Amino acid sequence: MKEKIYTIPINEALEARSFCPFCYMRRMLEEDAIRYTVGPAMMESDFRIITNEKGFCQKHMRELSAMSKALPLSLVLQSHLNSVLGLLDTDVPTSSKSIFKKSASPKAAFASSLEKLAASCAVCERIEHTFSRYISSFIYMLKKEKGFLDKVLAIDGFCMEHFSALASAASKEFSDSEYQKLFVPIIALQKARVSKYHSYITNFANSFDYRNAGKPIEAPKDVIHKSGELLNGEFVPKDKKLDDI
Repeated sequence: MKEKIYTIPINEALEARSFCPFCYMRRMLEEDAIRYTVGPAMMESDFRIITNEKGFCQKHMRELSAMSKALPLSLVLQSHLNSVLGLLDTDVPTSSKSIFKKSASPKAAFASSLEKLAASCAVCERIEHTFSRYISSFIYMLKKEKGFLDKVLAIDGFCMEHFSALASAASKEFSDSEYQKLFVPIIALQKARVSKYHSYITNFANSFDYRNAGKPIEAPKDVIHKSGELLNGEFVPKDKKLDDI
């Protein structure tokens, strides 16, 4: 099939039995994008143009800074800061007598360009470009690949963020009969997962009641972390602060 380049990572993620296969794929994309940015991208003018213009968000700047690639990163930052200087090197009229309408004034255009810069990230854009195709390919595989639904139903489910993305794509791409056959069973899978963690977190919270002192807790030790991942996607927990223990 022509979309095989995207189906391979999807099958690998399902077979990995990670907490959420789409979180797993996104993590792989992110790691590849970080390595690419301070590696092969240095030789590709098209991507250098993007990094020069967009720069990086705080999260990915932190990831890039952690790489042992000081020289290539410094060159990328040098080019991007040069682009920022070009953006700032402008005379912005401040007179209220400007012939421009307020919404299209030079002041507004200048502020808008800065807002656009602050919201941009070359790494995020690269990730999103591929990740959106993973969502589309997943829906395509449900339609066309025999046995794929069974493979999906064999996992524990998804985080709610990525389940929401799947539901949005399914609502657009499936006919009513396809939705009933191919996506309603996945909704049931996700509901079972949410119900399980609701039971876990309820048992955990009830364990603080003095009447339950000494009783075994019917919930995993990391139930708060896992419940958070279910709601928001996979994340690395921070170390507990001593005054919070």
